Amino acid sequence: MNLKNLKNDVLVQNTKNLIKEENRILAKVLAHFQEIESRKLYLELGYGSLFLFAVKELGYTEASAQRRIEAVRFINKTPEARPMVEKGDLNLSNLSLLERVSREAQATHAQNVAALNLIQEEPNSAAEAETKLRGYFKLENKKRVVKIEMDEETYQLWLVTKAKLGESKDAVAIKKLCESQVEKPQKKVRQAPTTRTAGVVLKRELLKKADHQCEYVSPSNGRRCENRHFLQADHKVPYFLGGKTVQQNMRILCQQHNVLVYQNLKEQKIF
Repeated sequence: MNLKNLKNDVLVQNTKNLIKEENRILAKVLAHFQEIESRKLYLELGYGSLFLFAVKELGYTEASAQRRIEAVRFINKTPEARPMVEKGDLNLSNLSLLERVSREAQATHAQNVAALNLIQEEPNSAAEAETKLRGYFKLENKKRVVKIEMDEETYQLWLVTKAKLGESKDAVAIKKLCESQVEKPQKKVRQAPTTRTAGVVLKRELLKKADHQCEYVSPSNGRRCENRHFLQADHKVPYFLGGKTVQQNMRILCQQHNVLVYQNLKEQKIF
């Protein structure tokens, strides 16, 4: 189709029709995200988080992936938002904003519905919408602004680090990175093989062997999980089946893949 041949009114109407279709597609994409998260499919495919799955498997930019995930989280809590998305009355940016502010305020369902209606009252810029919502939830702005200058090589390295941490926001990624580097002082004790929990020394050895990365490998595509946060020591042969707490029987899994392995064992009726 040569758009240059279209009359002005036809061009405008076609654009409006496409926007309606775009809204319907967005609603369907978010519904698919919901189902993928519900099934934890990203874990089976070797991704430690829905965010990493959206970026690496689906090809979204970090910011685009984060907005869609936040939108899904808000719709999960507030189903009333779904038809608004389909009709085009609620855009992705506002959905993402609603989730962030709602989460910070630990809002109830009734408060979320009220906030949903509040943001629909009149057109607002992103800043105005956030100010309005924070005012409704009576939230104070406690954020500190820190400016960091870096060269291009360092910036690219930081982007890779954020992706591995499963976060798109700089502040959250920095917090996770700092937390991962701070260990609570614990006494070094000799690890008994009959002890269920891996001690500090054993876990440190396991982390070093795993290169501080989840060792889960997807059976369907051979992909190893890239998650490097919230890592846990897991028994290959379960402890309750006689598995020893020794390096040969231990591996490093992220929290979510540890849960997935446990659920798979449960489904197989091993216990």
